[in-house]
Amino acid sequence: MMLLPTPSLPLLTGLASAILATVIAGMLALAAAAMVRRWHHDRFDCWVESLRLHYAPTSATLLEGNHSAQWLESLRPLPISTLELLLEPLLLECASSPALAAVLDELCLGLGLIDVWERRILGLFGLVSLREAVSYPEGLLFFLPGLRFLLRARGARNMGLLRHGASWPILVKALDDPHPDVQQAALLSLAAIQQPGSFLALLERMHKSLTGNRQPLSLHSVKAAMAKFPFSQAPHLLLSLRDPNPRVRAAALEILREMAKSELARKPTHFQYKRAFDSELAALTSDADAEVRVLAGEVIECLEVALTSSVLRQMLQDAQWSVRSGALQTLAQRPVLLPMDEVRSFLADPHQMVRQAALRALPAYGREGVSKLYEHFLETEDEYLREEILEELEHSGRLLSLLQEYGESPGNLATRVVERLLTMGATTHLHSALSSSSGRQLLQILFGKPEGHSKPKIEAWVRLCTALGATHELDTADGRTKPAA
Repeated sequence: MMLLPTPSLPLLTGLASAILATVIAGMLALAAAAMVRRWHHDRFDCWVESLRLHYAPTSATLLEGNHSAQWLESLRPLPISTLELLLEPLLLECASSPALAAVLDELCLGLGLIDVWERRILGLFGLVSLREAVSYPEGLLFFLPGLRFLLRARGARNMGLLRHGASWPILVKALDDPHPDVQQAALLSLAAIQQPGSFLALLERMHKSLTGNRQPLSLHSVKAAMAKFPFSQAPHLLLSLRDPNPRVRAAALEILREMAKSELARKPTHFQYKRAFDSELAALTSDADAEVRVLAGEVIECLEVALTSSVLRQMLQDAQWSVRSGALQTLAQRPVLLPMDEVRSFLADPHQMVRQAALRALPAYGREGVSKLYEHFLETEDEYLREEILEELEHSGRLLSLLQEYGESPGNLATRVVERLLTMGATTHLHSALSSSSGRQLLQILFGKPEGHSKPKIEAWVRLCTALGATHELDTADGRTKPAA
């Protein structure tokens, strides 16, 4: 066996010195590079700031129309990269200012920026010199094909910020870009521009996604973008509502629901085109697919679709609790469609959300509906339902109305309900109602001027306050805290 020679001490010392010198040289080089980069960055920031002080207008100046033709001509000789740096802050302000977007769109069109951005979205990049590329941070992207998607995505984003309507065909093409960032930027811009032609293009993509053809964009993002379009585009969904594929029908209903909610938020009194969906939505309430029926009920609630009593009864008998709940919510807005007794029966529905919807629908029938609610509270043996009724009375503010009628006559409904609460020991709701500002005002009216009320009413209230005070003392002794009357 041959033994390797042992390195001498001078050789090891020299090797260690060489490694140490290399490490120190590397650290010094990194420090120098960082200092040069910081110097270049500070110099670039000063240059950009001086440019903006000299050339760039403020958003207020643009909105007031105070920019002159001479100022516009002074911008034309500047390189495209410089113009982009100058206008970037104003572009970002356009997201919340449509008026500024309109002015800036005209300005960018005159300076040729729109044309440059559209060509970049399509992957057409002009020649850029190395000197120009290194003059600003993003210039080197032109020489790195793998990172050019950043320029394409920024171009697509700018079209949306400016709401440049003529660019929508190019943005539709960008939905097929190989990079997902560009696809998403183009989709968001289409939703911001809201051109009718782009809605049809997105609708076609939605159909392809739902019928098995793989698409680069997710179905959820396409539906979200379509939902941002104005309701005037909603009639294009009618064919989708009749599609034999239940997934297509469901997706169309989701978009229709969100469009209706947005339109109602902007114009709560009236909006056009909703009558076009009456027959389609009425038919979808009996769809074979449960999800479609549920979504149809939600859309009906938003659009106030003209329904017949038979259609509403069919919804109330649906196996899906959300369909029944939606029908009761519709009745809360339009109680004339069905008699009150048909609503009352749903207070015993097995699903909590349906019961709550029935509780909210009954008061829509006026004083008679509220009386039926009181009667059901007195008649039912279901403790859980009684608690639900009390919570609804408190939430809707009707518990205070109940107390105002308390003691008017020994046998009236209000008196019986309050006395039942005292018998049950369920005084929490009464404490809460009387501790509010309106409740304290009611007590002041009753006991401040007792001569203005009948003797039986005052006596009933004295008994009530005594009972509530005793209950409060017991609760405090047990370590519980409840508001005192």
